[in-house]
Amino acid sequence: MKGVLLIAINFVREQRWPILVLLMWVLLLAFLGLVSNLPREREDLLFIFKQVAVYVVAFSVFFGGSAIYNERKTRRILAVLSKSIGRQQYLSGLVLGVTIASAIYCFALGLTGSWTLGFAGFPMSQVWYLMLSLVAACMLAGTIALMFSTFLNPFFAAGATAAVLGIPAVMAHTTASTWAYAVPVYTLTMQVMKASFQSPGRANWLAIGLAVAETVCFWILSARIFSYVDIAVAVE
Repeated sequence: MKGVLLIAINFVREQRWPILVLLMWVLLLAFLGLVSNLPREREDLLFIFKQVAVYVVAFSVFFGGSAIYNERKTRRILAVLSKSIGRQQYLSGLVLGVTIASAIYCFALGLTGSWTLGFAGFPMSQVWYLMLSLVAACMLAGTIALMFSTFLNPFFAAGATAAVLGIPAVMAHTTASTWAYAVPVYTLTMQVMKASFQSPGRANWLAIGLAVAETVCFWILSARIFSYVDIAVAVE
């Protein structure tokens, strides 16, 4: 467990600059909360809040899709796996790292949203539920990207992840809405996008539970695939 945690912390440290870029958007929202008339401009602030929130899902795909590639390119992965760290533990550390990176952003956004939107009349409890939904969505999206990155380069891994996340969303719109729960990243993200002061939304614990369960499934699948990958081969 200590090795998994160290891998996760090291991953977050290496991604500090992308995380900082994300946090700049949170600072922007905080600044707008200071200079805005909250009762009169609350709809504009909520719109910005929702736009800023969904950025982290895209970044989680980027984090997961590039993690193994960067480690193999720098040959650091060989040093890590030579220290009694199994491949499953290594992938667990990366999944945890993606989750921690996303959680840092969501926590900062939750604090800012509680302050700006809470004073404007949006339930603070719903702000934090939406942040929890985003963390679950990021964890699943990042794990799917990580799975594809075990045998694809980051560009194709991101494309394959977009397909896996997008197909259920398209099917939900064209056939039955239950398709959205096949890979609930879309469902969890849309909870944020559809939130309003008139209808903040309801807690959907089923979607969060499915996201956690599917994260475990994709982690197991990625570990199985990764066990056949020759990590000694250099990547371009």
